[in-house]
Amino acid sequence: MNACGRGARTFPGAESMMAAIDAVLNGEAGIAPARSAFYDRRSIAPSPATPWLPFDLALLAQNGVPPGPLLAAMRRAELTGCEPLDALIASGAIAEDSIIEALAHGLGARVADGSDHDGPPIDAEMCGQALRSGHVLLFDTAGRLTLHVAARGRHMAQLALDARGRRMTIAVSSPRAFADLVIARAGHALAAHASEGPSLVDPSLSVRDGLPAVDARLRFVVAGLTFAAFAATFALDIAGGMVLGMTSLLFATLNLFRLYVACTPPSPERPMRRDDDRTLPVYTVLVPLAREAAVVPGLMAALERLDYPPEKLDIKILVEAGDAETLFALERRPPRAGVEVLMLPPGGPRTKPRALNAGLIAARGRYLAVFDAEDQPEPGQLREAIQAFATGPTDLACVQARLAIDNIGDGWLARQFAIEYAALFDVVVPALARLGLPIALGGTSNHFDVKVLRKVGGWDAGNVTEDADLGLRLARFGYRTGAIASTTFEESTTRLKPWIRQRTRWMKGFMVTTLVHALNPRGLGRLGALNLAAAGALVGGVALTALAYPAVLALFVWRAIDGSLLAPAESLAGMTFAGLCGASLVIGYSTALACAWMGLERRGLGRLTGDLALMPAYWLLVGIAAWRALWQIAKGETSQWEKTAHGVSRRRTPHP
Repeated sequence: MNACGRGARTFPGAESMMAAIDAVLNGEAGIAPARSAFYDRRSIAPSPATPWLPFDLALLAQNGVPPGPLLAAMRRAELTGCEPLDALIASGAIAEDSIIEALAHGLGARVADGSDHDGPPIDAEMCGQALRSGHVLLFDTAGRLTLHVAARGRHMAQLALDARGRRMTIAVSSPRAFADLVIARAGHALAAHASEGPSLVDPSLSVRDGLPAVDARLRFVVAGLTFAAFAATFALDIAGGMVLGMTSLLFATLNLFRLYVACTPPSPERPMRRDDDRTLPVYTVLVPLAREAAVVPGLMAALERLDYPPEKLDIKILVEAGDAETLFALERRPPRAGVEVLMLPPGGPRTKPRALNAGLIAARGRYLAVFDAEDQPEPGQLREAIQAFATGPTDLACVQARLAIDNIGDGWLARQFAIEYAALFDVVVPALARLGLPIALGGTSNHFDVKVLRKVGGWDAGNVTEDADLGLRLARFGYRTGAIASTTFEESTTRLKPWIRQRTRWMKGFMVTTLVHALNPRGLGRLGALNLAAAGALVGGVALTALAYPAVLALFVWRAIDGSLLAPAESLAGMTFAGLCGASLVIGYSTALACAWMGLERRGLGRLTGDLALMPAYWLLVGIAAWRALWQIAKGETSQWEKTAHGVSRRRTPHP
């Protein structure tokens, strides 16, 4: 590791200092790893109150921290296989500031403060290494070098002692303060790196580099021709017939695929195996927030309910530095000790995937989960995901949990949203996983193997439906996505305008994702014919049918008004064509209704069966959003993110 980052100044002995630090971290400096570290040669001699504490806890005992919480942290560390200092901080038994001050005093170090944020910048690579390892060497504005150490993880105190032996200035920070310091020094470099995403792996698979630059006038010409073709279907019989024929073929293809998926029984649910906490790996949880003050209290409570050793949770709340309302809400309802709030530096595009990429740079876990602001995941979801990875195939890179709407009392729109999610996440996604087909991920409750996620480039910061894109990109790189039965409960939008804006973003992302992958076919052959067809149906097909549905519905209404709809066909060919079109639409409706009904039964929402009759009206709204998305693409607003407000419902079902 470069001690000072690319292009930064060096200092005498820097390389030997970092080599010594790396040796400590790798267990090569005569310090026994794991459990024996509790009793290493630097442990302070026992006293009646503190028998054989590890060095860092012994320092705390010598500097006024009462022995009770220290011994409790030792017991907790033995039970969970974590470091005692991490157990102490996660317990919240001692104020974090008090722990930092006592450690600093015992080490002859100082507590880092805001003045440390000033100094030569570091690059994104060094930023990531620092956030993951918990230590970094930084120059201040006067050219003095300081070893900054976060009070977490293994051998924190030994690192500081090694530095003290070399007469180096040491500064100790809480994990959150350390993250603030490193991000402040990384600044624009971190923002730029987070915006790269898959461009770092394959530029052709990002919106920024994978879409051709199209002149604005040409975009509007194409959009005008599209709308003209739509109008021609009403004025010209031949145009209307062509539209009906093509859409009927499209509907028939997608309906056959949907029927094939719906008839696939889900995998039998395995009994949940509760692994020993000592064997569980560190698990990173990323939660991007943007103007989410209303849901902060509920989110913090949901994260604290996760059934996972808190000492092994690497939870990162991702907030833009200028988001004053969310930061204020986090001050009023602060996360538990050990949870990091990463304030992301300014940069563009200001999207959810950019925030997730910044979190991925800092992730310390072997696995990583993404949750949205309003999410209420079932407590055992992380354990269930680990079990899926442990028992799944070697190419399993991601598992998708089920999503369900829990504010169905908020009206028709929320009920239709609940039906849609039940069909998708309780029927379609489990079947796709069992068949080994690509899955267009939901935007939350995705669980990843971190190594693979970094290998494929993380999220595309310019794609407003980054989840669907990532699902397809994993398949392109030869990885499989699975499904787990654990549920995350979400809140539906309750008013039409916010719903249209949200669905516009989804449809726009589907269209853009289809273009990016279709314009860069290299590597698609590895998917195989069935996987390629499934990927096209799941993303491009959904967008196409959403665009086609209003046109077909309007055409039927128009022909019913002018009397041509029920007029007898003039030829056998015309009769056959009309019959095929009608049969395709009837089968399409029936298949969609069957999937929805199956989803409601599996979700235990049979009381919503009566709302199935109004699904065609809901699909019309989806079509309106799709046409609005196409218009935004024509205007060049490909990466414009229309934010959905959360915390608007007061009728959410409480979850234990």
